[in-house]
Amino acid sequence: MEICDSPTTRKSTGSVQAPMTVEEFLTRFPEVPRDLRDEPILEEYVKVFGSLLRLTQKPTPCMRDGGDAQHVFYVRLVNDLAIYGIGLAKRDRTLARLATILDQYRAQPSTFACTLVPQRAPGAPRSGCT
Repeated sequence: MEICDSPTTRKSTGSVQAPMTVEEFLTRFPEVPRDLRDEPILEEYVKVFGSLLRLTQKPTPCMRDGGDAQHVFYVRLVNDLAIYGIGLAKRDRTLARLATILDQYRAQPSTFACTLVPQRAPGAPRSGCT
């Protein structure tokens, strides 16, 4: 998988040089509950995945087949936190899921982003509303 560097990507990611902070993460994703703000695991999670989180977009209800990379990033990196935010998951299990994702990243840091996005057949149409 290749994440192309385009003017749109640069605009959405802001300054890639500066690491994402927990405050920026919570501002960007208001569905993530604020009670996690001081969790060390969340701080590490945001530090490690900040560049991907800056690309992340919440998928719309009409997305089929998982959407594009930025939508899959949301589902894989933010969705568990949002589910906890609406009370459908327990705090300890949510934090354990973050730790599991960090462990998966540590096992293969250079190719981890590629594992998040399922392969699409050549010439397959893009997902989304038609």
